[in-house]
Amino acid sequence: MNHWGLFTNSFGKMLHPVLWVYSLLITVATSNLGAFFLFNEQTIRNLSKATTLQSIQTTLAPIFAILIVLGVVGFVFATFGGAALIHLINQLEMRERATLGKGLDAGEKIFQLLVVRVILILPNLLVVVLAFAVMWGQLARIDLTSRTNPLSGLFGGVCGIIAIAFVVNLLTSALSVGAERAIVIEKLSIGKALGLSGQLLATQLGDFIMIGLIFLGLSFLVGIVFACVGQPLLGLMFSGASPAALTRGGLLTNPIVVLMTSLGLIGNMLATILGTSVWTLAYRQWRADQLPAPLADDFA
Repeated sequence: MNHWGLFTNSFGKMLHPVLWVYSLLITVATSNLGAFFLFNEQTIRNLSKATTLQSIQTTLAPIFAILIVLGVVGFVFATFGGAALIHLINQLEMRERATLGKGLDAGEKIFQLLVVRVILILPNLLVVVLAFAVMWGQLARIDLTSRTNPLSGLFGGVCGIIAIAFVVNLLTSALSVGAERAIVIEKLSIGKALGLSGQLLATQLGDFIMIGLIFLGLSFLVGIVFACVGQPLLGLMFSGASPAALTRGGLLTNPIVVLMTSLGLIGNMLATILGTSVWTLAYRQWRADQLPAPLADDFA
């Protein structure tokens, strides 16, 4: 497999207008924008005036309830957007037109994808619960009168939990690559899709590692570019802006905040398209003997 070829092919898809629509859907659905609207200046003032635990709970309870609802809704829409991207990128590889309507066709597999995502999230949630249990147990056993550092055991436990969580997240993310594409592209059942994803991870582990390393290298490169170019520009903007410009319109309409948010939004959209495309193209190569060949004419 030409791993870098997957990326060069995917770079050409990053400016496809239809892919941008569904990438925007995913980005907005996972961005927790509701927090910006809910934790506004009025909420902050209410919290500053709260003097008892009950008053704080009264202020925060409805906000957290709304955030949970928005999180569930965002999870559903992000799953649908991911399915649409996979379907459309597969259509492009089949040399068929990628349209908004064809993206909606992926909605027929939304239930299966939601189930798969929930199944793969469960191990991560289990690690979080165990982490809190272990940390609570470590805190309960701390002896402040001991001559040894009472926090050394706690620090070691935290580092171990972080390492375990990292490995579990890597494995579940890798399994989702094959499972989601098996459902969308090959229309397999949930059980067969999960079984195939495990088989692909075991047999194509080298490809997973190489693609992951390339993603890591690109992330590092983007970080260097931002550190060398983006941060100085932002610093120049802040230093040259008047105090009135920095405070005008509040947080949501502040021009600098709007610019930074827009740049972050576009960056997330491009990264979403790139990641989805690379893994979809890799899946097509892994399953080339099971998938139909592309059409002769390019309608994309």
